[in-house]
Amino acid sequence: MVIIIPLISTNKYIDCHSHILYGIDDGAPDIEHSVAILKKLVELGFEEVILTPHYINAFHVNNRVKRERYRILQERVIREQLPIQLHLANEVRITSDILRLIKEDEITLFSGYLFLELPFSARIHHLERKIYELQLENIKVILVHPERYHYLTKDDYQKLIDLDVMFQVNYGSIIGIYGSKSKKMVKYLLKNNFVSFIGTDIHRSDQFNVKQFAKIKSRVIKIIGEEKFQDISYNNMKKIIHHETW
Repeated sequence: MVIIIPLISTNKYIDCHSHILYGIDDGAPDIEHSVAILKKLVELGFEEVILTPHYINAFHVNNRVKRERYRILQERVIREQLPIQLHLANEVRITSDILRLIKEDEITLFSGYLFLELPFSARIHHLERKIYELQLENIKVILVHPERYHYLTKDDYQKLIDLDVMFQVNYGSIIGIYGSKSKKMVKYLLKNNFVSFIGTDIHRSDQFNVKQFAKIKSRVIKIIGEEKFQDISYNNMKKIIHHETW
């Protein structure tokens, strides 16, 4: 008789998309809000978080300021004994001079990966060429919340996957936080094994509660299974953090 032992969730996660670094963008306005969000993530089971403040026209604080606030926030985390590790990156809106911004140290990559955001309402022409130019500089592209770009077609997603672009979807999409179209598309991306990472895109401490997060997790696992969920919520980003071969 074959006994099948079900996989048991480790209930630990790495958040690869957040707006916790204070006073930078439309996320935490001050350090007290940053700490409140981090405490919420700890409550939910997150043990590491990538801070990805926006870099777009409205929010383009330079790396010197970001790194100083990152240092201060890390010191606060240590002082409050919060069991969570911080890392610094950027969520970067695509622009024609993105390579220049990277070379001039205006944009923060993470282990050679760029968290790339597209416009929500307008298609970017020659997107594949722009991604290829980044890759020529050994920059790997993670496309953030692709389910929210409603102009992208299923063929577009496949072309991006074929270009070795990785997809990071948002937890909230599966319960319709970003609307029915994003909910439908995130299911499609999950079902077709297009998703490498899942992140909170958290901006405030009340964005998720424990019961709501449990419901989100359950719905994702129903689509892709427990093992794959562990990959996109923890294992895959852990490989990047430790510079392991993908």
